[in-house]
This record gives sequence, C-alpha cells and structure tokens, in this order.
Amino acid sequence: MSQVRNFNGRYRIKSKGQVSGTSSEPLESEDFWRLDRTIHDFTEQIPSAFREPVDTKVDPLLYMAHLLPHVAMIQLHDPHADFYDPGSVSTVRLVNSVDGILDLIHKILATSYDLIYLDHATSFCWFVGGATIIRCLKVATERDNQDLILTLTRNLQTVKFVLGNLGERTTVGLRQIKLLNDLYDDEITPVNKHNAGQLVQSHGLRSETSASISEAFVF
Repeated sequence: MSQVRNFNGRYRIKSKGQVSGTSSEPLESEDFWRLDRTIHDFTEQIPSAFREPVDTKVDPLLYMAHLLPHVAMIQLHDPHADFYDPGSVSTVRLVNSVDGILDLIHKILATSYDLIYLDHATSFCWFVGGATIIRCLKVATERDNQDLILTLTRNLQTVKFVLGNLGERTTVGLRQIKLLNDLYDDEITPVNKHNAGQLVQSHGLRSETSASISEAFVF
C-alpha cells in the first residue's frame, strides 16, 4: 500500500508540473500496471490453507490480509477511474474490490465473533469500500437507475451496519459512519436537488470531486 501511495503522490506532482503537450497518464505507465499485477498476484497466490479467513474460527490477521489487497487496488485506481464509463479498467477494478470487501463483511457478520478483536485498521478498509459505493451511487442517481440505486444503497447500509456494530464498543466505527454520511451528503444529496441543467455542470466537475474523495483513502 505504501508503494501505491508513493505512485499516486508522484503522479499528482507530475500532473501539477506537467509541460503543455506532454502526457502523464498513469494508465500508460508500466509502474502503474506493475503495481496492479502485484496486488492481483498477491491475492491469487495466497496458499490454499489461508484462503478462508472466516471458517470454524476467525483469524483477525488473515482477515486483514484478505482486506488489504482490495483497499490497495481501490487506492491505486480511484484517482484515475471514470465511473461514467462502467467498462473502464479502473472502474471494473474498483467494483470488483468493493465486491471483495462486501463478501468479507458478510462472512464476518455471519459469525458470533466479537469485532473488537479484529485489527484496528479493519474498519478503515470497510470505510474505503463504503466510500467507493457512494462514488457508484452518485452516478446511478444522476442516471436515475433505480435498480442500481437500490442495490448500492443496500450495500452501503451493510457497511454502515458492520461499522455500527463496532461502534457499540469503540468510537472509531461511529466516526467512520459519520464520515460516510458526510460524504453522502456532499455527493448524493446535491444530485437529488439538481435539475437537468445543473446535472450537466456537476458532471463536468467530476474530476475535482474524485480527487477530493481519493484523499480520504489515505491509510
């Protein structure tokens, strides 16, 4: 994850100092795809004995090890994703990573395991998944895709539910729920109030919004 942060940091610096006519598109960078492959290979190469962090018992360190690749993939691709193009590589990576995080949430919720014993950074990983869901939900709301809105809203509620369970014992979960609610208010509530002409303006500003959300993923 530190390599991902370093890469995105260098990308932001290069973008600010970019000479007119030159390109600093990260998706054209070998370093970008090397990181993408490293994250993917880590998940694929987990030994069979360690592929299930939630079985007859919960291994908190192994559970975290399964979450981190999804978070790293989100951190890598989020600054460059175009959610208005569901077929873009970065968007596909983000959606798959969120699905992976949700799967791990459902697995832990199906047990009686006390969430307080999970690694302290686990809730951050859940939060990142929730924030990415809000990114998807914003586009679905703009396009009035009611079926997708319903699915994404349920997924977001699942993230808030698990954070709320943790919040019964520590303020971390409650604080991250508040951050998600604030992010929702910033991203979704204005869309619901905008008329069609204002939506066009909002669509034109999506790169600035994406950048601000990406900064919330610093770990």
